[in-house]
Amino acid sequence: MKYLAKIEEAFIAITLMAATLVLFINIVLRAGFSANTTWAEEFIRYCMIWITFIGSALCFRRGLHVGIDLFVEFLSKPGQKIVRLLVYVCSLVMLVFMAKYGYDLVQFSQRTGQITPSLRIEMFWVYLAIPIGAILSIIHVIERMVGLLRGHEPTSEAGEESV
Repeated sequence: MKYLAKIEEAFIAITLMAATLVLFINIVLRAGFSANTTWAEEFIRYCMIWITFIGSALCFRRGLHVGIDLFVEFLSKPGQKIVRLLVYVCSLVMLVFMAKYGYDLVQFSQRTGQITPSLRIEMFWVYLAIPIGAILSIIHVIERMVGLLRGHEPTSEAGEESV
């Protein structure tokens, strides 16, 4: 799992740097030379889509998704464990649907031959972020669930457990 984590983090870092660089160059071209690239905005948008879905998986791994702990704090330790398991199960159900329908969208896009307006790449490459992000998230949620059931669920990197 450490290799997967490193790949996710490297992908996000490289994609974010690429989007930032293209944005900077586009701003310089627009402000300094009254020139504009037609593809830069589209490229940045697609980078942000990929960063969002892979970043979501990263947040599941680190336990950093937003949660409301107020009522959980009043529960006993076994009660807190049950609520966390329920949250993980609900997350898994949602992620399985997201992976399935994301895959269907990728297949549809491949069959119809959709391409992006400016970059002229096949649209399924953009849509592929949905099932990949969902599958990575599923892996991390299962990992956290197993840890919780074994009694040693990792805490979030913020130092607190979130539900």
